[in-house]
Amino acid sequence: MSAVPQLVWLSEHKGTVFAVAGALLVLSGAALWFGRTAPCPADPRAALACKRLRSLSTWLYSIAVDAFAAGAIFAFLLPGLAS
Repeated sequence: MSAVPQLVWLSEHKGTVFAVAGALLVLSGAALWFGRTAPCPADPRAALACKRLRSLSTWLYSIAVDAFAAGAIFAFLLPGLAS
């Protein structure tokens, strides 16, 4: 704990940390949802890059949501089961 004392603060405020992270994930998901039908550029190379980045963004977002869910399980659900 002496090497990284910020871990104590994070563990004491995990509810706030997860609430902020969850809110930011919701905002990111909304941005992805509303931007899914936005037109890509007319240039073929730029359009291909646009489509590729949309696919990558969706993939990365799903990984972030999965990591958030796993973190929430380990931070909130499993400690309650151990007691």
